Amino acid sequence: MWRKGLGLLVVIDDYNVIGRSLFKKETNIQLFVGLKVHLSTGELGIIDSSFGQSGKFKINIPGGLSPESKKILTPALKKRSRASRGEVAKQEEGVERPEPTQHVTLSLSFKRYVFDTHKHMVQSP
Repeated sequence: MWRKGLGLLVVIDDYNVIGRSLFKKETNIQLFVGLKVHLSTGELGIIDSSFGQSGKFKINIPGGLSPESKKILTPALKKRSRASRGEVAKQEEGVERPEPTQHVTLSLSFKRYVFDTHKHMVQSP
């Protein structure tokens, strides 16, 4: 059994998340569509489609995210201040930028048989 690796997630809504860092940007993600992934929070998802051109992909979670998982995945807003052209930086003029509260990883496990002429990836239930 091969373990493809670990990826990071960002929430879209209760039933969809975007994964990254699991594939390289030149990988054909269509080969992996329909395969099951396991989140480190315990949910099971299915790779739905590619997202963008940098190796990101959409994951559909049929049972939905649990409230605890959604809380972990929802980014907390952190203020960051910037000073421009000699002005004094003020905390009120900070730029809000989402920061993940904690990384939730995902793993993809599959088998690929050496003598399979169709080169299919197989997952055990």
